[in-house]
Amino acid sequence: MELQSRYDALQSEGIGLAVIFYDDQNAIQAFTEKWGIQFPVLSDVGSKVIKTYDIHNREVTPDTAFGDIRLYGIPYPGTFVVDRERHVVSRFFEKRYQERVTTASMLRRSGALLSPFQAHSETSHISVTLSASDDIVAPGNRFSLIVTVSPKSNMHVYAPGDHSYRIVRLSIDKPEFLRIHESVYPSSEIYYYEPLDESVPVYQQPFDLVQEVTIPMNDDVTKLASTPGESLIIEGTLEYQACDDEVCYLPTQIPLSWNLSWRPLVQ
Repeated sequence: MELQSRYDALQSEGIGLAVIFYDDQNAIQAFTEKWGIQFPVLSDVGSKVIKTYDIHNREVTPDTAFGDIRLYGIPYPGTFVVDRERHVVSRFFEKRYQERVTTASMLRRSGALLSPFQAHSETSHISVTLSASDDIVAPGNRFSLIVTVSPKSNMHVYAPGDHSYRIVRLSIDKPEFLRIHESVYPSSEIYYYEPLDESVPVYQQPFDLVQEVTIPMNDDVTKLASTPGESLIIEGTLEYQACDDEVCYLPTQIPLSWNLSWRPLVQ
């Protein structure tokens, strides 16, 4: 359902979408009609395409079944991004079959499909805008939280590197069930401070800190996502040390909060 919810936005960006199942055409037709799927869903009976792409799940044996459903032939689920010349330019796969990178999180590098404005705050050194790749999420989703940091005039904050200054850092504190992946830092620039004859990596222009998180698939989280009126509130902290051409200020922390909506699982 996440793909269907993004289908119009994908088309507006000139991006096509097709999904391949190992099921037969009758099963696929019943599924697409039930859930109003509008994009092409292709049948790969015998898993020929799945095996060609070397994503056939070899842990599933020919006699593996779930009730009356035959499981042999299923792929490791994931996404390939293909250009107009039919070259695979990216691929997104997760270790756990229940988890998926969301469509918007995959496309955030192009600046497309970010959710509406979430929150804004500022200090005397920087201004901060929060957004997310998705404003509606479900158990099993891996998506992106984005913090846009804009240093004020003549200010800079410190990027990772070989120095003793406090780098700008994003941490996610709640809820505890989230799985936190490594933060993604953009390229920095070198700032030369003549009085100390030192060169350090900094950010002086607006930049994005991107933190990917995964919502685990378990009974407690699935129940939470299905509770009417329940929202997913993610809390964290932005820590930084700002300096101008004359003064280095004390390290500062800014509380952060994202308020997202749940999408119940489609069984």
